[in-house]
Amino acid sequence: LMEGGYGEILSGISAWAVLVSIVLGVALGLPVYWFLRVKEIVNVFSLVVGGAIISMLPWALLSHPGSTTKSIVGQTVIIENGAYTAEGMIYQIKFIAQFGLCGALSGLVFWLIVRSVVTSKGTGRSKAAPVL
Repeated sequence: LMEGGYGEILSGISAWAVLVSIVLGVALGLPVYWFLRVKEIVNVFSLVVGGAIISMLPWALLSHPGSTTKSIVGQTVIIENGAYTAEGMIYQIKFIAQFGLCGALSGLVFWLIVRSVVTSKGTGRSKAAPVL
């Protein structure tokens, strides 16, 4: 933001990342929430874990080396002869865990929203509207 301005965020890979995140959040998140609601286990833990899994799943599925025979990040060999090295596995676990953390935080925010909506419905009035 400080160097590239808003144009950097709203263009290129960032725009695609936001779009993909929204689509995955709706396509995977809503069914998971409905499932948890039917099972009556909507709580902070289930939503945090669900958010983490939903965020990590696409990256875990896309991280297969495929036809890549060699990959180096910095001076660390990640893929050698089409398979992950030990350092490569550690690198991938750390990389995917970062997405899991973001998903867990998203699940926490979603839980706060759900809790707020349920609490406001239970009182018969919206928290946003002051009682005069």
